[in-house]
Amino acid sequence: MRLESFRLNHLQRKVLLLILAIMVLPMLGAAVLASIWVSSGFEARLKHYIVDAARVDQTWLRAYQNDAVMFGGVLADDPTFIARLESGDPDPIRPPIAHIAREMGISFIQIYSSDQTLLYSSRPLDMRTMWDRVQTEAVLKVTVNGRKQLAAVGITRMPRRGPPKYYLVMGSLLGRDFINELSRLTGLKTRLYFRDGNSYFDMFPKNGKHSPLRRLPRDVMMRLRNGRKPYYSVKAENAVFRGQYTPIIDNDGRVEAIIFNGLKRAGFEEVLTNRLLLFSGISLLGIVFGAVTGYLLSRLVVRPVEHLRDGVMQLAAQNFNATVPVSSDDEVGDLAKAFNAMSASLRAARDEQQQRNQRDKLAALGELSASLAHEIRNPIGVINSASALMEKPGLPDEKKADLLRMIREESIRVGNLVQDFLQLSRHRHPQSLQIDPVLPLKRALEAALAGSVNVTVHEKLSHGDVRIMGDANLLQQAWANILTNALQAMGDAGGRLYLVSRVDSGQVTVSVEDSGPGIPAEVMPRLFEPFFTTKERGTGLGLSLAYTLVEVNGGRLMVLDSERGGARFAMLFSVHA
Repeated sequence: MRLESFRLNHLQRKVLLLILAIMVLPMLGAAVLASIWVSSGFEARLKHYIVDAARVDQTWLRAYQNDAVMFGGVLADDPTFIARLESGDPDPIRPPIAHIAREMGISFIQIYSSDQTLLYSSRPLDMRTMWDRVQTEAVLKVTVNGRKQLAAVGITRMPRRGPPKYYLVMGSLLGRDFINELSRLTGLKTRLYFRDGNSYFDMFPKNGKHSPLRRLPRDVMMRLRNGRKPYYSVKAENAVFRGQYTPIIDNDGRVEAIIFNGLKRAGFEEVLTNRLLLFSGISLLGIVFGAVTGYLLSRLVVRPVEHLRDGVMQLAAQNFNATVPVSSDDEVGDLAKAFNAMSASLRAARDEQQQRNQRDKLAALGELSASLAHEIRNPIGVINSASALMEKPGLPDEKKADLLRMIREESIRVGNLVQDFLQLSRHRHPQSLQIDPVLPLKRALEAALAGSVNVTVHEKLSHGDVRIMGDANLLQQAWANILTNALQAMGDAGGRLYLVSRVDSGQVTVSVEDSGPGIPAEVMPRLFEPFFTTKERGTGLGLSLAYTLVEVNGGRLMVLDSERGGARFAMLFSVHA
């Protein structure tokens, strides 16, 4: 091909120059706007991802504290645990309790007196800062083997109502495992800086030397210490990362530590957030490949980050099935893979918890079925034996009458047992109304004492005109079971019943105490267990049914310490405003 074929005449050159002049200026303006839009939009989406992912730190920190508070509440409600403390047991934390604590991620357990004097510690550990007596959660500075560390703790008062005699402190050390787990879940670089005086030092440096946090401007440090709010920087950690610094507040309101979560400034993200590079690229390729470039940018860059943002929002809404498509093998793809791995890990943990709950339900059902079969087998055996004896010839009429009576009594016993079991297992829906909390008790008492003249009732009702929300019929049935046990405990000679009501801290308590022999201490832990009874012909379902009826009405059935030597049961309800 000859060179003359590419030559343009004078008019053609003018037209070409005119078209170029018309196209270049708008193209440059479009390139400027496009570079600003892409860089700022991508930077904003990266910030949203890092900020949203950094919230996992606070979520896990609260999860450690919530687990400690929940487990502490279980121990505080265990009368055997309180009994060990009262007896001065030097090691009140039994191996099963310690094993459960380790499985929940709890690093240490301590018991303090009401004046915060240490009585017991599961491991050598010194509290460098103490909690306030009204706190249930705190982040405290501790010393373990001469090394300063931070601990997320939950504090439980014992008893949980009234003046505390002990404080149960359970905590998790914020060690290297905590930092590594956060890095694995979020896909971000995580560092922990602890406070020493007015400076902050890297708690887990690579070289073993605690280097101070000197990379932040003075005004930013003041904002973190005084404002106690997170700070996001696009040039964090000597401009190596984009990241957020999140302060950890102790019980005195001081910033005890700072957690850093960051994404390294490297690779494709830097290109897409550098306006000069974007402008040059769009300017050079805009005329020929403008439409293709814009399409590729929207398909290959912006949308993956939007998927990441959407995935993080779904995960924050407890949707552990959320995933994002992995559309590339670059850093954006690595972010998507890290997010999917984090989502799969959380989903596996949730599924494991659900399976554990299902296994516990099946085990409880098996025990309940075995107990019911055992209770039914005895009366059926009596019925079979009596029926076989009646078939023998020459049996006196008096003996036949006795056998018929035994068959009838055992049949009634089986019927009552099945009826109680159905009531215990039936999912009840109470018809809640505003009622006097003592009304169901008085109705049940009137029915229980019908025809009895050897039982004296003493009342001390001080609840006034307080009302609760509940189903009077179901609560009357619960009181009837309790009163039946009380009358049986007092025997044919009768005795005294003491009815007491009071209001305290937004709760109304209604209690009944009999003058019987009381409940042995060894029976207390199994008192509300189905089919457990100390009576020769009891079914063991009365108190279990009463407990269930009170619970579905939003109350709580408890056994209180006796004031007169008998058995004392109480129902607690929230006062209806």
